[in-house]
Amino acid sequence: MLPIARYMFLSILMVFCASTYAKNNLLGPPEGDGPVVVDIGFYLSNVNFISEADETFHFEGVVSMHWQDSRLAFDPAVTGYDNQYYQGYFQFNEVFTGWWPQLFLANQAGRFEQEGVILRITPEGNVYYTEEIEGVAKSHFNLARYPFDTKQLEAIFEVLGFDSEQVALRVDPASSGMWEDGQHKVKIPQWYTPTLSSSIVEYQPRYLSGGESRLSAFKVQLDVERNSWYTLRLVGFPVMIFVILSWSVFWMDRSSVGDRMDITFLGILTVVAYQIMFSGSLPKIAYPTVLGSFMIISFVTMCASVAVNLRVWVLDSRGLSHNGDALDRRSRYLFPIAYLVAILLVGVSLYMAG
Repeated sequence: MLPIARYMFLSILMVFCASTYAKNNLLGPPEGDGPVVVDIGFYLSNVNFISEADETFHFEGVVSMHWQDSRLAFDPAVTGYDNQYYQGYFQFNEVFTGWWPQLFLANQAGRFEQEGVILRITPEGNVYYTEEIEGVAKSHFNLARYPFDTKQLEAIFEVLGFDSEQVALRVDPASSGMWEDGQHKVKIPQWYTPTLSSSIVEYQPRYLSGGESRLSAFKVQLDVERNSWYTLRLVGFPVMIFVILSWSVFWMDRSSVGDRMDITFLGILTVVAYQIMFSGSLPKIAYPTVLGSFMIISFVTMCASVAVNLRVWVLDSRGLSHNGDALDRRSRYLFPIAYLVAILLVGVSLYMAG
């Protein structure tokens, strides 16, 4: 009789657990007069890097969500506790059987890791979801003003599988912001302190069935401005100095055309080396940038110095040394004026167009 009693007890226990699981395993969002409203916020803790080469940025932060689900309400007098907690992915994935909005990074361009999660349920059925995330997002960069450019870095979060008629996202300002503790703030090398804003956007995705179904997504935007001093200090000012030094050939003896050419070609090779060095950190873009135009102008200016050197040599060989002297004298002020005017005109036009 003992094995039979044990078998009956296990059978009853399995039926009870199955019925309880079927009761609590909520397959969809709570039903009501409209979509379930999910308050969502994002707290930025760090931006590790911004990569212009592939137009991505790596960020870390905490996503917070809150929604109402009366099916999860309970009586504290019966349970003996005021709040239900599910901490860690084991409890959340294996123990919690309710519904939750599953977020994913729509513009993901690399890793997207969920570091930790905690779920709290109040007796009234208010659900508070907090999760730490780390990811790499793709964002369009406009580099026409580089290195005086600004960026709008965007991370777009969607609720997987539900349209805006079922789940409606709403920005929660109370749980949104950036980490700031006295002198310690979110800092990005080569960039000034960013500003964070968030909004809800709606659009019609292709992967949802239902024809005209629209989806609400949570967009986090970081507005950052580049600190141009780094690029100017390492590239802009040195290249400009090399160009200015190359004009010293206009004061050299006309008979030393070989020395004049050596100085000019040394400056040309230096400009090319700087251009190759920085081209690896920029995307393969077709449109010009402020820095790229500056490098081209510097290159063309030095190439023009080669033409002047050859012309002076030709004039001297023909016995027209006075004409060579006049050409050198004119070049001493025409080259600086043309160089500065070209940089200002091209730089200002690209900056305004960007």
